[in-house]
Amino acid sequence: MKGFTLTVLSVLLASASAMAAVTEQEWGNWYGNTGGMEFALTTRNQAGEELNISCSNQQMTVTLRSQKENWSATSTEGLDKLYLMINQQAYQLGNEKLFPNEPTPAQVVFETLTHTGARDKLVFTSQQTGDSKPFSARGLSEALKGKTWQDCLNQ
Repeated sequence: MKGFTLTVLSVLLASASAMAAVTEQEWGNWYGNTGGMEFALTTRNQAGEELNISCSNQQMTVTLRSQKENWSATSTEGLDKLYLMINQQAYQLGNEKLFPNEPTPAQVVFETLTHTGARDKLVFTSQQTGDSKPFSARGLSEALKGKTWQDCLNQ
């Protein structure tokens, strides 16, 4: 009887652990999570740079990392002339409203990213970092399918 009870408890514990673990998903060139307790999507370009789009604390953050050169730049750091270029169109990344009753720049970017296609290119740029090499948007709209700006804010 003790062996049976121990086995049942082990199975229940393993099941609970498996349900608590969040597995990363992949969509084209993008991977990460967009549900549960985490909202973070990441991709890499051919230069080895990493672009991360995450939502937490009622804001969206875009981070560029260079593993090779050991640095990162984040949209919430107050960088000068900071933009995410989507097909050469510059989008500001601020989380503050510029005008009452208007969406934040980050919301505009988020909603634009939900409509990207496989051929679209993203570039992180600021006065401090210069332009990143292009990132493919392949899979990004799939990752964001059904997700809203409110979903981002709720993280």
